[in-house]
Amino acid sequence: MADFLTSTHRAKWIFTPQQLVEKYRAASHRAIQILEKCGATLMEVDSDGTMSYPEPQNCAKDNAEKHSRSKPLSIEEEQSIKVFYENKLQEVCKNFHFPHKIQATALIYFKRFYLQWSVMEHQPKHIMLTCIYAACKIEENHVSAEELGKGISQDHQMILNNEMIVYQSLEFDLIVYAPYRSVEGFMTDIEDFCNARDDQLQMLK
Repeated sequence: MADFLTSTHRAKWIFTPQQLVEKYRAASHRAIQILEKCGATLMEVDSDGTMSYPEPQNCAKDNAEKHSRSKPLSIEEEQSIKVFYENKLQEVCKNFHFPHKIQATALIYFKRFYLQWSVMEHQPKHIMLTCIYAACKIEENHVSAEELGKGISQDHQMILNNEMIVYQSLEFDLIVYAPYRSVEGFMTDIEDFCNARDDQLQMLK
């Protein structure tokens, strides 16, 4: 695997808290504009992976249904939904007995995806499952879409439909770095030093 210091993970996907807020606001603002224009925001994904927004409503229909429209989510509400599905993602990985690396990679994919999009535009449950499927591929622990869908009683075609959208939203930067290996190495070093002589403990200090 490439070195983290020269990776796309470090060069393109490390953000300050303020930068994250700006990205969330931009995605939310776009979704709210689509809601005003079309009366709905959820994008339709075809079997070939192409996306389309709902058709704009005509003026008469728009006026008649103006008061019955769904209200847009706040950024805080969107964050709560994302946290909910991040927890669900971990549950799915646990139920399939996937290694920690797959769970970590899928979580990073999920978080990156929703830097580009609002949860009002793409169904988080679908994206969550697609991120797990993609992580299994990248981490060479392949599970078929059929097997994944069957294991959680979901249509596997939805996973396949969203696969390319997820890759595009990640800008095809698929190699990510999780802390597990570094933490395990650190713990091994600490265990070694616990049995060290006084001069070695002084070196550790």
